[in-house]
Amino acid sequence: MRTAEAILETMHERGCRVTGPRRAIVEFVLEQCEPFSAEDVFRALRRVQPTIGRATVFRTLDLLAELGVVERVHHPSGTHRYVVSSDGHRHHVVCVRCGRVAAFSGCNLEPILASIADQTRFRILDHWLELSGLCQACQGETMAVSR
Repeated sequence: MRTAEAILETMHERGCRVTGPRRAIVEFVLEQCEPFSAEDVFRALRRVQPTIGRATVFRTLDLLAELGVVERVHHPSGTHRYVVSSDGHRHHVVCVRCGRVAAFSGCNLEPILASIADQTRFRILDHWLELSGLCQACQGETMAVSR
């Protein structure tokens, strides 16, 4: 995982100002183990940085997604959640009931991507896969209710 200083240096190299609020956002994000929303970041940091604005949080999260620090995950509520990116090629499955997110690798899409490239004459640079379903806990609740 990259350090906050390395991420802030990359931001600076791209011509972005490294402000106190941006630094706080980067540090907060890197501490997260569970999916989080922009509103989660805003509320948590508002306590220690009263002048931080929602727009700063949203713009910084967009920048962190562009830099590959975080990945956006679509939440059943219709809002985005973010997860800290991990090394390697990863995708996500999201529970449509509780919003739990699990990462997985090994999507084996290469033959399909090659076929799409042939059909469209595009050179595929990357792909993103997100699945939705019911996690094991919610499956158990569904089974209990149906009895």
